[in-house]
Amino acid sequence: MLTLAARMSRAQPSAIMEIAMKAKRLAAQGRDIISFSIGVPNFLPGPHVYEAAAAALQHDSGQYGSNRGADALLDAYLTSLERGGISGYGRNHVATGVGAKHILFNLLYAMLDEGDEVLIPTPYWTSYVDIVDILGAKKTFLPCSAEQDYKLRPEQIAAAVGPKTKALLFNNPSNPTGMV
Repeated sequence: MLTLAARMSRAQPSAIMEIAMKAKRLAAQGRDIISFSIGVPNFLPGPHVYEAAAAALQHDSGQYGSNRGADALLDAYLTSLERGGISGYGRNHVATGVGAKHILFNLLYAMLDEGDEVLIPTPYWTSYVDIVDILGAKKTFLPCSAEQDYKLRPEQIAAAVGPKTKALLFNNPSNPTGMV
């Protein structure tokens, strides 16, 4: 019988998706629900996105592309970085993925060994904990309270870093607080 890797026993259902599905069920029952779960835009992509997708389908060679992403897309990322004042990087420094969770998982999978430490400011995006748990790393939470405007302080990082620390999961603006 096929069995999954032992690390998969640490995987848990996504709490935020469970909340989103519950909100959807309640709304379908006619309840007036304002969901504060997953961020889903209330607008469709602009017409130029559909036009670009249609053009890409018309010119698709059917061949496999680079696992890092199409050169044109990587170049667009690099151009965007340069417009933001970040330069000196090439295609070998960027990659595409199917979403933030996918990219973050791949990155941490490449970086972490079982027992390594990951610093996680709180409150945090629930996927951080799920990914770190699956990979068998140790989580160290760094509280970012309302009293400190939900901001991570340099002294918190300095005090938390130890010999097994491999990563600090930090995004700006912060998810879920929106703090910059």
